[in-house]
Amino acid sequence: EISECLVGSEMCIRDRGMNVIVLKGPATIEDIRQNVRTIAKAMHADSKGEELVKLMDSRLAQVKQQVAALKLQQPKKIVLVSLMSSYGGKGCIFDDMCKEAGVINGVSAAGIKNGQQVTKEMLVKIDPDLLIMPVYNDHGNFDIKKYNQEFLEDPSLQTMRAIKRKQLFYPNEGYIYNCSQDVVFGVQEIAHAAYGEAFAVQGAVSYTHLTLPTIA
Repeated sequence: EISECLVGSEMCIRDRGMNVIVLKGPATIEDIRQNVRTIAKAMHADSKGEELVKLMDSRLAQVKQQVAALKLQQPKKIVLVSLMSSYGGKGCIFDDMCKEAGVINGVSAAGIKNGQQVTKEMLVKIDPDLLIMPVYNDHGNFDIKKYNQEFLEDPSLQTMRAIKRKQLFYPNEGYIYNCSQDVVFGVQEIAHAAYGEAFAVQGAVSYTHLTLPTIA
């Protein structure tokens, strides 16, 4: 299907001689698999798409195996502290990533859907074991250190286990906020946050090296 998407107010991408592939905004990792296959099919490179999906699945299986080897009595309950205060609940890609990483998404477990505001009162009630903190600074235009300091020193949050025990993780947000094939490294990064260095992503890695041919 070709989209009638517009550039600016009126100029259509199709009218500029470009091919357009319409993809579903992913809410799960399975959605991303299907998007990879859709793009590969459009580029007449189905086998490349399947190769990429296999790489994704291999990485997810590795994380799952490592988590299983820990023989946890109870998975860690985590909360993503996002500058987008309505992101991270049930029905978003981060929620699905948490399932694959073997952790409990505290916001989702509390019945809060993606798009709903997560208040400080809700955070205290959720009482997570770990907070994944924001690191984005808008290329130096936003004082993220000040934001985090004010959040962590907020008197209303001081009863939370994660704050009392200083269980805080500052991630590679390029993986955490990811809707491409590299979402699997986001899963690994969440497991790293919850279960330690054995899950750390080594270096800046990506599956974008698997290039697809240009659409004819």
